[in-house]
Amino acid sequence: MIFSFPDFVEDYLNHLASKGRKDSTIKRYMYDIHDFQAWLKQQKIDSWQVSEEDLERFFSHLSNERNYHIRTTRRIHSVLKQLARFQKSYGKSELRTILTLEPPILKPRPLLSSEWITLAEEQKLLMTMNSLKGFSDQQIETFPFYRERNQLIVRLCLSYGLTLQEVQQLSMNQVKFEHNQLVLLDTIEQVRIIHLTEDDKDLAYTYYQRIPAPVRPRYHSSEPFLIAFDFQRKTFHWSYEDDAPKRMSIIAIQKMIRLEVKRAELRKGISAQNFRNTFVLRRLLAGDSIDDLIVQIGYTSPLSIKRYLQTIEFLTKQEKEQLHPTKKTL
Repeated sequence: MIFSFPDFVEDYLNHLASKGRKDSTIKRYMYDIHDFQAWLKQQKIDSWQVSEEDLERFFSHLSNERNYHIRTTRRIHSVLKQLARFQKSYGKSELRTILTLEPPILKPRPLLSSEWITLAEEQKLLMTMNSLKGFSDQQIETFPFYRERNQLIVRLCLSYGLTLQEVQQLSMNQVKFEHNQLVLLDTIEQVRIIHLTEDDKDLAYTYYQRIPAPVRPRYHSSEPFLIAFDFQRKTFHWSYEDDAPKRMSIIAIQKMIRLEVKRAELRKGISAQNFRNTFVLRRLLAGDSIDDLIVQIGYTSPLSIKRYLQTIEFLTKQEKEQLHPTKKTL
């Protein structure tokens, strides 16, 4: 596979070749750098001059959403750091931030309490998302179109453990209203079936019916399920380039969650990853087997769930009560 890189990356790879590095090593570096470049593009970050927060999100994405082994994540950190040092020697600074960023720790640490949400926070968020609290007159006018869509996004992460990417990439041929199911294809191309509750199926179908027929994605098609909303035209977006409804972007979903968290007057920093963390912790506390849970959330190795098991060991009685895994049907 041929990758298109900025000139400074090409210079670095040529430098490695001139130093006598093996072709296999250079190829591995290319794939690692491409991982980072693809993520930048996905996040709509146009420059390689990223912040420390951007880098931390990238490594969190590798570990928590792509389920990379911690050693693989550390290797990519090392490759980017070597690239930054090469840049620095030529007076360039696009990746200088990584020079002061420590690599991900080899031993997984328990989740902090800020990395999951309590049942009280969940209830307040979902209640607010169904209300008109804090809206302008224009927002009140358009809110009925996308209310169920936004609620569904949160429910899919919080009640079924889907990643942000899995939610964003849902297409109509994966949505089976008649069977209350979502059909996911995981990273090793194995089918994963998500069984929706009747209430959540109804939520999904109500959202789908809210989309005006001319821009509504066709059932059983490859068209996106979660559609971007055009606030100026007060309808859902249509992509003339794709001749299909416009898929809601990851950036738009992240922004929506931040705004809803703010509207609910909850603490900053709550994200889709917090919802997924909460789901896993609740299922473990509810007694789900590790093997079943690994299949359910699409992990490829028991090592991926080790951090959650460590977290369970460190949870206080009060924290377990705040999660209430046995008092709520998930």
